[in-house]
Amino acid sequence: MIKMKKTLSLIILISVISLFLAESAFAQLERTRVQEVRPVELTFMAPRNINLYTVEPLSPGELHYSIMHTFGTVDSGIRNLWGIDQGANVRFSFEYGLTERLSLGFGRSSLDKVVDFTGRYALLKQMSDNSMPVSVSLNTSAGINTSSFGFLAEDYTFSDRLNFTGSLLIARKFTENFSLQVSPTVVHFNRVGQETNVADTDLNTYYAIGVATRYKIKPRTAVSAQYIPTLNGENTSYNLALGIDIETGGHVFQMFFTTSRALNDQYLIAGENGDFFDRQFRFGFNVNRLFNIRGR
Repeated sequence: MIKMKKTLSLIILISVISLFLAESAFAQLERTRVQEVRPVELTFMAPRNINLYTVEPLSPGELHYSIMHTFGTVDSGIRNLWGIDQGANVRFSFEYGLTERLSLGFGRSSLDKVVDFTGRYALLKQMSDNSMPVSVSLNTSAGINTSSFGFLAEDYTFSDRLNFTGSLLIARKFTENFSLQVSPTVVHFNRVGQETNVADTDLNTYYAIGVATRYKIKPRTAVSAQYIPTLNGENTSYNLALGIDIETGGHVFQMFFTTSRALNDQYLIAGENGDFFDRQFRFGFNVNRLFNIRGR
């Protein structure tokens, strides 16, 4: 009788343990299923696609450092090595991820010696189950033209030197290889003139819709393009650029041909552009480097 009671107790104990383990396994399975619905990653290979900012966020504590460079137009001929010898514009920038959604940065361009400060905030993120079909980010920047205008009868005040950009970045990763982004943008210069590198010296505010796309041709290589038609201004024209991206560990190298000398949003939209089909384009490249400054 005692032996039977012990056996029965052992059976009950084993049954309880089995139920507990089954419940634990089921809960773990449920957590795994929940985690399968996640934000879509790597919509673009870097926070910039050629020149345009993208919805690709920075992680908290991640630093994005970039060096950007354009040369002269290729129609200058072999004497100038198809633009390599002239018309250079250089930009460097830093951007730091404060949270999963917010990053702040600053940069400096040699064109008009502009120093700018940028903020990007991820409003929406595309989800893997398509419950949210697009990623949406807000991008804003304020620039300061630090050129010397002492030769003018009326010198620039601090307020005169300011320019601003606001854009809404709307992107979707359609497949593992193909992504597309549309960016309605407004740009404002407090003061413009022939002494600045803007296309229309009678216009302070510009409107445009930027389009950026990339198509992955290999696991670490993609072709990219951007198209930015300006919607107002008599002397403005569209920007067109075609490039290739190569990812090597923490670096993303971007090489491209573009109709604009500019490298920042304000001047991409308000600056002059050549005719791509008349060889009025120039070679450029970007070097993007990502660092983890602090542990996650």
